[in-house]
Parts: sequence; structure tokens; C-alpha cells
Amino acid sequence: MGLVTTALLLLVFSIALLNGCCVALNVLVVGGSGRVGGSTVRWLKTLSDREQNPISITVGGRRSESYQAALRNKVIPSRGVDFVSLDIDGDESVLKQTLEQWKNSCSPSDDGCMVVHTGGPFQGRTSPVLLRSCIELAMPYADVCDEFDLAETSKELDQKAKAAGVPAIVSCGIWPGVSALMAAEGVDQLKKKGESSGEKVEIESIDYSFFTAGTGNAGPTIVSATFLLLATPVITFMNGIRQDKEPWTEMREVDFGNGIGNKPVWLLDNPDVPTTAMYLNPNEKPPNCSSRFGTDPLPWNYLFGAMKALPRSLLYNRDAMQNFALFSEPIIRLVDKLVGATNAMRCDVTASNGDKVTLRIAHSDLEQCVGLATAAFALEMVKKDKQTVPPGVWFPSELGNEARKNILEVSKEDAFVYEL
Repeated sequence: MGLVTTALLLLVFSIALLNGCCVALNVLVVGGSGRVGGSTVRWLKTLSDREQNPISITVGGRRSESYQAALRNKVIPSRGVDFVSLDIDGDESVLKQTLEQWKNSCSPSDDGCMVVHTGGPFQGRTSPVLLRSCIELAMPYADVCDEFDLAETSKELDQKAKAAGVPAIVSCGIWPGVSALMAAEGVDQLKKKGESSGEKVEIESIDYSFFTAGTGNAGPTIVSATFLLLATPVITFMNGIRQDKEPWTEMREVDFGNGIGNKPVWLLDNPDVPTTAMYLNPNEKPPNCSSRFGTDPLPWNYLFGAMKALPRSLLYNRDAMQNFALFSEPIIRLVDKLVGATNAMRCDVTASNGDKVTLRIAHSDLEQCVGLATAAFALEMVKKDKQTVPPGVWFPSELGNEARKNILEVSKEDAFVYEL
């Protein structure tokens, strides 16, 4: 009788323990009803399930109707994903209160809560309100910000994040994000090669090139973001000095590898340029650095060039460009079906001694790979076995070797070109 009672007590205790630990991590994906956010939600679940780390996901956004549409269209899983109403462009105190209420409502977990911000376009925003609230509430944070001024303002919160013990990565995703890790990998390879021969190597140039067929299945948001970027001076570095240039100029032909070939690309602003130039090797002179982009079908590139004739105030109007992209959505979807959704990245790194390394990654679907990459960055911050991302606000190029290699390995999935 005593043995039976003991066994029953152990069983009850085990069940209670399992119920108390059934959720390892609570994640709020702001903008999770969109194409990029929805892909991030799916990959967070896929990667966590694969590692047998239970995860609870909540989508944050202004309109529950968008969340319901995402459920119907299978942009996000039909079960197991909740919704919380919030407005990152509204009152900051209300936003913080909403985040705090969400955090307090979450199931008790070993890893706590974190926030992933995919709610673009980021152009036109000037204050990192969501990051600031996350630091004050002690929640890890990641975003896919592609606006350098906003990313740089986020970096000013670095000391506050360190003091609060909060890790945060800004401008992560596929590009910017994994692309900066490619640059860091190329720099590391060239420096190690120099060290092996007793030579101190400095980096002379880092050149980014990107190609996306159509919208890459990412929908109107990427189109509106491109329109906004056409009104944004392109940050480049030359001879150690920042030089802002006219967007969609200085075309080059670039080979993106097997299955894609040569594509024309034009200057377009990308936060990877200043973040790698200034932060990858902060004790050295910034290398020459620039970023270019091109798309299919070819006429779209010339359409982008022609749109520069519009008043800059109109191009930089977030609401106007988003509405125009939504109006154009039927045409966008038709073109996507015709040209596919390929996303390709190339990074050329050249050393002062003339050595050069070319790195390429290509996936068949931008929507899928940007979600994969964003989820990889986010989950790297909350690894159980070893902390690879310490507290602070980090650009991808600043991450340590182990974190970089872990994220690149995850991002390799489904790539049909992977040359690192």
C-alpha cells in the first residue's frame, strides 16, 4: 500500500511539474499578421518544435481583422496563436501598459517573454518606442528595421539594455541581418588567412548586392518600403568617410550564382552599410562600403527609376506609399506568379593585400527566408545551453563568432545557393 501511494504521489508531482513547465518561452510578434511577420511566426513554431522547446506565440497589431484574415489565409497557424491589440505609432505610455499586461498574462515559463518587431515599413519612424518599453519591462527584443536613423537611435539605448540585463538585436532578418553576418564571415576569413601568414590584414571594401524576383512573395509592404527608399539618400563609405548618394544610380551587373546568373543592381539604402562600416571593426578605418538592389521583371527596375521624378515628400509619405502598394496588389500578385519569389544575396569583401572573398546565399522564396532568418536571430538570444548574445543593443555585424555561425547555419535551410 505504501509503495502504491508513493508511486501515485510521484505521478501527480510529475504531472504538476510538466504542467508548470509546459511553456518554455512566450513570444509577441508585432506585425505578425503580415507576410513577413506571419512567416516569422511559422518559423518560430517550426524551429522551437524541432528542438522540443515549447513556445507560446502572440500576434500584436492594430486591427483584429488583420489577425483574423491571417488565420483564414493560413499566413499564421490556425491554432495556438493569440492576438493582442496594440499600436506602436500611438501613445508610448499606452503601448508600455499593453506590453506589461501581455507579459503579466503569459503562462509562467523558464525563459520568460520576448518581443519580435516585424511591423514595417520602418521609414519615417524616428523613435524606438517598442525597444524602449521592452528594456523597461526586461524583455529581450529583435526587429527587422531597415531604416538606419531609427536603428542608430535604438543603439543609443545600449547602456540601458545592459543595465537592465536585456539582449536586443536591431536590423536583423535576411537583409539587413544575415547579409551583415555574411560580411562578418568574409572579414573573419580574410583576417585569419592573413594571420596564418604572419600578415596584419585590414579590410578595404565590403560590397553588398541583392536581388528579389517580384516582391519575393512578401506582398505590398516590400513595394511600399522600396518606394520610401527611393526618397532616401543612400549611405555609402569611401576613403573612410560617409558619402550620401542619389538612390537608384550607379548600376552594376552582378553574378548571383547558379540558377540566377547576372542581374543589374542599383544603389539603394541599406543599414548594413553603416553598421558594418562603423561597428564590425570599430578600431580600424571604415572600409569602402555600398549596397545595391535589383528585381525582376526588368521593367520594374526602370519603373523604380522613373518614380524618383515624383516629389520626395510624396515618396516619403508612409501612408500614401502603403495605399498605392495596396492599390497595386492585384498587379503585384500577378507579376509574382510570373517571375517567382527568389531572393539572392552576394557580399564581396576585399582586403588591403588584394585578397578577396565572395559569399552568396539564395532562397526560392523571400517571404520564407526572411521569416526563417528573423526567427533564428530571435531564438539565438534565448538559448538555454549557452548565452551567445549578451545584454545590450547589437547590430548583426557585432555578434560574436558562435552566434553568427549558429544563425547562418539555421538560415541555410532551403537555400539553393550557399557559398560561404
